[in-house]
Amino acid sequence: MYNSIQHFLEIGTGKIEKRIKRTIEESKDIADLVIGLQEELHELGRNIIQEVLEDIDEELRKSYRRKQKWEIVRSDRTSLLISFGVISYERTYFKPKKGGKPEYLVDRMFGIEPHDRVSADVVINVLEEATDSSYSRSGQKAAYMNEISKQAVMNKVHKLEIVQPRIKVEKKKEAKILFIEADEDHVSQQREKKTKGEGKRASILMPKLIYVHEGIDYEKSTNGRRVLKNIRYFGGLRDSEELWIEVSQYIDEVYDIEKIETIYISGDGASWIKQGLDWIPRSKFVLDNYHINKYIKAATAHIGDEAIVQGLRDALDEGDKEMMVKVFKKILELTESESKRAVVYDTKRYFLNNWTGIEIKVDNRDIVGCSAEGHVSHVLSARLSSRPMGWSVIGVDKMAQLRVFKSNGGKIYDLVMAQKKKEQREQKHALQDELIRELRAINKRENVWNNKITILDKGHKTRLYSGLKAIIGM
Repeated sequence: MYNSIQHFLEIGTGKIEKRIKRTIEESKDIADLVIGLQEELHELGRNIIQEVLEDIDEELRKSYRRKQKWEIVRSDRTSLLISFGVISYERTYFKPKKGGKPEYLVDRMFGIEPHDRVSADVVINVLEEATDSSYSRSGQKAAYMNEISKQAVMNKVHKLEIVQPRIKVEKKKEAKILFIEADEDHVSQQREKKTKGEGKRASILMPKLIYVHEGIDYEKSTNGRRVLKNIRYFGGLRDSEELWIEVSQYIDEVYDIEKIETIYISGDGASWIKQGLDWIPRSKFVLDNYHINKYIKAATAHIGDEAIVQGLRDALDEGDKEMMVKVFKKILELTESESKRAVVYDTKRYFLNNWTGIEIKVDNRDIVGCSAEGHVSHVLSARLSSRPMGWSVIGVDKMAQLRVFKSNGGKIYDLVMAQKKKEQREQKHALQDELIRELRAINKRENVWNNKITILDKGHKTRLYSGLKAIIGM
């Protein structure tokens, strides 16, 4: 590492000083300076990482502890893509003298798996970008001046194990009323070839979204934006029962159930949403306003009589079933088209089937308006269905869960590193681990990087000079 820093101090700093001078003299924008510095800084990063790996490998070769239990087979050069770009380094292939399998011990020490061609930091970059952009764009932004393929990005997403961030609960919350809202997105599935001569067919995938909250947070809300209090998301292309069990477990874990009077479940009346009534205690279904208005519009758009439209709204707002039936009779009298009549009948049937959900809303004015459509748009649709693209089943499920994870405040870093640690535990080798622990202890005690940086002995006192002296403990 010290050679890299020395080289940077002797050559790199001169380049940087020239760029700064040129920026000032030519009155360039600060962006020109930033862009100009990138290569020098990224090159420094690559050189440091390469030197660290090779220095540690050399210490492994020299280690007395290693010589007792491991023998050298050969040295190989390999490449690895990191955020700074591609590095190339020499590493030694060691074979245990008794049992076990051969290993590149330096790779094992730094968590580099045998078939890794990219480092975990690149994977984190890719997944962060993939939650918002296409796989192609994500691959292009994987690392400085380098990219990985669309297929590689997709594989990283598909193989990711997603566990929602844990909730730290010191004391269960007390809330009289909770709100649950639910809806689904409609995502185009990748087209599959049918039999010869029948062309291709695309189907629709419907990832679900459920979220729990305590109502409107008036302190954080503004006139143009309503913020929900203590919101928690659940979702994916998953069995509805599985999702509702998760929701039920979350409520039980976070809230004092005995203090809850009512839990309102809002949605469009789909059977999978009403299924929540079987899993959530003290729950009542409420038909949300978005779908009420959607169906009203569908049934009345052709008649051009605002009084009738308002009459239907009033009947629904007041929970007057008799009035609603009378209004639908008038609408049908004004509807000649058979296709339009079918829409009117469907709407009437929809309201009657969900009448309990309409009445509950009328009788309980403390119910906040459902915003499931907006949340689905933000959490799911923005990535899954807002652009013309086809998805695989596993792709939709993983991406939906990943966006739910981020919406819950999760960090991609934690997901990637947790999965790496799990894989390492499953492939644990006591012999290698013992040696690596010993070497880390030796490095801590003796500082294996004892060599001096020449420029630090020359006495040119700059802030960079002082900083480097502090880093290496001089």
